[in-house]
Amino acid sequence: MSTDLRLVLTTEADQIKAGALAEQLITRRLAACVSLMPVQSCYRWQGEIERSQEVQLLIKTSSQRLEQLLSALEELHSYDTPEILQLVAQAGAAYAAWALDALSPDAPSSAQEERPGSEHPAG
Repeated sequence: MSTDLRLVLTTEADQIKAGALAEQLITRRLAACVSLMPVQSCYRWQGEIERSQEVQLLIKTSSQRLEQLLSALEELHSYDTPEILQLVAQAGAAYAAWALDALSPDAPSSAQEERPGSEHPAG
């Protein structure tokens, strides 16, 4: 059995900004997990071809939290025109249950969030 989750992609200018954004999204329970990956981007900006080192954030959330997450990205992002892409993803039952619990405002904090008898879930 699998459950739908939402994946949201964005990029930030550096690891510090990406980490701060990820932490805000997790703290607000808008993201269950955020994976940060260094990327080299190539794009057209103001008529010129640009290349830059950025950090891509792969944000895992639920359909119920998606609109709040998108609003928070617009509010918190350091870019004037941030990349914000969203996809529907099928998650395995155990990961989906963990993610939905992590997104719940009523979920317990810190050590109580781990699944009994398991390691931290892989991002």
